[in-house]
Amino acid sequence: MTEVRPFQERDLSEVAALFARVHPHEGGWPSEAACAAYFQEMFFGNPWADPALPSWVARDGERIVGFVGVMPRPMRYRGKPVRAAVLTQLMVEPDKRYGLAAAQLLRAALAGPQDLALSDGADDASCRLWEACGGATLTLYGLQWRRLLQPARYALASLPGIAGRAAAVAAAPMAMAADAVMTRRMGLGQRSPLTEQALTATSLFSAIETFGGGYALRPRYEVPTLEWLLAQARGKRRHGELQAQVLRQGGRVAGWFLYYLNAAMSQVMQVAARPGCEDAVLAHLFEHAFRRGARAIEGRMEPRFARAVSRQRCFVLVPSLSVVAHARNPEALGALGAGDAFFSRLEGEGWMRFLGEKPVAARGRGLAPRRLWARLRPQPVTP
Repeated sequence: MTEVRPFQERDLSEVAALFARVHPHEGGWPSEAACAAYFQEMFFGNPWADPALPSWVARDGERIVGFVGVMPRPMRYRGKPVRAAVLTQLMVEPDKRYGLAAAQLLRAALAGPQDLALSDGADDASCRLWEACGGATLTLYGLQWRRLLQPARYALASLPGIAGRAAAVAAAPMAMAADAVMTRRMGLGQRSPLTEQALTATSLFSAIETFGGGYALRPRYEVPTLEWLLAQARGKRRHGELQAQVLRQGGRVAGWFLYYLNAAMSQVMQVAARPGCEDAVLAHLFEHAFRRGARAIEGRMEPRFARAVSRQRCFVLVPSLSVVAHARNPEALGALGAGDAFFSRLEGEGWMRFLGEKPVAARGRGLAPRRLWARLRPQPVTP
């Protein structure tokens, strides 16, 4: 058995070295020092840092062989403060001797004083581990939707290998003509009834305070914490440049969105709408991405958007990574299970850049990430 203890700043270099061993081809950091600096910023320099909610390391003698990050994220449940935490970067030395270290780390993190623990980056093995520790996999928030904006060019860009790329170049004129017809039929290229305003920490705080009251469980932000969070999200360039807009209709806020613009696949971080404005907000989001060259866009399923997603010609995707939760208060867990929670990628792990800034898609050519596509099973949405 390894020894599990709280993560300390003196462990940063060792944890960065462990990260490099666990992610030898995906880290994307220029040096272990840069990786260590980011770990320091995330777990010791974040605005919610709390010594009572530490991250954890597993040691074998004098060597760190495992880590799990714990980031406090204050929330409210029916108006009352909830101590929540997002768990991230659960990793163990790739050696069979340390097969139990992941369970030890997770148990230590879940035994903390938080009322609710969440993770939205759990693979199948992590889901089983969470469930063995008393957690639950949240099916609703684990689903994703995808909207094709330029279907023909998206399909060509997805062709594998050199032969596929050659075929894509040869068929590009026909694809452009086909997309010109299909996008009109899909309602793209039309003027939106909503007007845009650049999203700021202040406007996002006001919108969440106004609309968040309709959810049993929601995040508890302040303007300074949102400024820090949005700065972090804008610093993540791996998926493209962050687009963030508040949408208004007749002077009133109709909704807002944040997404990473990428020619291959734009990724939505957060989208919200005033009740009754879901279709208009989604249509504006799709038009915004379409006019900026995106071939497709996808995001996490927000249960209150389910019918609007169907009407907007989206597909439901079952991804390889799931949302998992553990709660001492079964009512808070029930709100997540019932879709009565405001929980987007901005409240989870989607804005973090632990994998550095190495791009995962060729933005100029619009090549879809093959590994991601292989793990997703598209299914038509039914109302």
